[in-house]
Amino acid sequence: MEKTLNIGGMHCASCEMLISDAVDEIAGAKVLSISHKKGEANVSYDSEATLAKIKGAIKKEGYSV
Repeated sequence: MEKTLNIGGMHCASCEMLISDAVDEIAGAKVLSISHKKGEANVSYDSEATLAKIKGAIKKEGYSV
């Protein structure tokens, strides 16, 4: 499945990398695209990687979802 998430608190490319790395650590989840300018990330995930896990990983990095 794919989902576009609105993410608050991103303001640079380093923010994008932190979020991408956090999501990519979840088995079955991947960031397809991310933009700090738009404040969104398009993620792909399977049944093993729930949307709740992805949101949790992003929040753990200090961003709002």
